[in-house]
Amino acid sequence: MYKTWLFNNKKKKERKDMIKYGRKWTPRQVIYQQNREEVLKRIEDKSRAKPGGQDMFKHYQAVVKKVMAKLSKDELEKAKETTEEWSNNFPPPEIQVQVAHKKGPVYMEHFSNEMWRQCGMRVFVLSAWKSCSGCQHDDNEALGDGDSFMKMKDWEDIEPVWQEYTQEQFGAEAQDGG
Repeated sequence: MYKTWLFNNKKKKERKDMIKYGRKWTPRQVIYQQNREEVLKRIEDKSRAKPGGQDMFKHYQAVVKKVMAKLSKDELEKAKETTEEWSNNFPPPEIQVQVAHKKGPVYMEHFSNEMWRQCGMRVFVLSAWKSCSGCQHDDNEALGDGDSFMKMKDWEDIEPVWQEYTQEQFGAEAQDGG
């Protein structure tokens, strides 16, 4: 009887998304982004590690700490203000491009999976951002017993119209074929 009552009255865990959309920026992240080239150059000079490689991460914290240590109090205060601005609104376009390259496909795949899981809906996403290189996302083959939209249909008819739209939106920064 007690076991049944405890089972029926336990707290139910709510399912949390595996992906956290958005970001709360920290001063350290802002300083890294603003001094990215310097940080990467120092890491490469110190350890011969290439940006993005496994060895780079061993030296990342120490190098960012050194970059932060040489900043004045005014620069650190400015970084804190920038942190608030980026967290509450959005970062500048060049940072958005980095996030789009890094997280865009993951966000789209998560969206596709959730739409399939919750609604039984298949999704094909056309996306664009400044200097993008691969702007379609079709995860339908991995969902249930479905086929890829790109493999089954002649979606290239849409591509010229999409190209025109992205070039109007992003101007000369939109790449041909992307």
